[in-house]
Amino acid sequence: MALAAGSARLPVIDVAATIVADPSGRILLAERKPNQLSPGFWELPGGKIEIGESAPEAAARELAEEVGIRAGGLRPWAAYEYAFPTKRVKLRFFRAETWDGTPHGREGQRVAWVDPAAPSVAPLLPSNERVLQALALPRRIALACGRSEGSQAVLLDNVRNAVRHGARLIVLRPPALSPDQRVAFARRVQSVAAAGHARVVLHGSALEAQRAGVAGALADAEDVRRLAARPALRLWGARCHAAEDVRQAVALGADFLLLGPVVAAPSGRHALGWPDFAAIAAAAPMPVWAYGSGLALADAQRAGAFGIVVNVDAIQQPEGFGGVW
Repeated sequence: MALAAGSARLPVIDVAATIVADPSGRILLAERKPNQLSPGFWELPGGKIEIGESAPEAAARELAEEVGIRAGGLRPWAAYEYAFPTKRVKLRFFRAETWDGTPHGREGQRVAWVDPAAPSVAPLLPSNERVLQALALPRRIALACGRSEGSQAVLLDNVRNAVRHGARLIVLRPPALSPDQRVAFARRVQSVAAAGHARVVLHGSALEAQRAGVAGALADAEDVRRLAARPALRLWGARCHAAEDVRQAVALGADFLLLGPVVAAPSGRHALGWPDFAAIAAAAPMPVWAYGSGLALADAQRAGAFGIVVNVDAIQQPEGFGGVW
């Protein structure tokens, strides 16, 4: 939720919460208790940061107190503010790299493992919807990049093929077209993707994304540096090449980042390498995807990436990109 005019005068509460995932990728949610505000709503386990307590300490404590789980290796995942009618909450979400214990409501509240892309419980606490949307993004993002105006038909076929082989999120970088043509082409790609239950993020401006009716937009580092505020989109990301790009994207409130190139750089662009990638990604409180030629998902995850970017023209057989998208 965008902070409305006048919300700056509301009291601010600092909150920390933990994302716990099972091996299948389901996320643990807990129901708010009758003695809490918004009783019956579902949220990621968390609570108020106490005086003298760090955000990770609060997240770990609340997790243990609420659902009886001990978390290890808490990694920043998302941070943003949300305005309720009577207060503002400054939310800090952490992802548990390891955890042990049997989840249960220690005060009688219900808990549930849910698919973040299609939660089986409701209603969801509105302040958690943005982080759940980021958690629903796939491990592999398919990049559809048009290199010439005449490549539109090939690009559409490649997107159709990628969706048929399991792609669930397409980042579209259209060929060099006029703004109206870019929007029209993005609509065509959106139609192809939607037929296979996939979403499209347009590599371009928020206005173009809104006109095309796609899921969101991806900004280049150069565009991020020029922005004064986050675009009014439900899903907005940034393609970054250096630590300063990431810091600006974080300050603007990006939902996700593409970081690279990591091991193979096009047209002489400096390749980060996995050590630098890991250092930069570790400082980003949101999911980060590695991009560049010839990346393996396992290598990216060892370096702290949530996933990798795969070019659609490289997707031929599903077994070549095994595992979850």
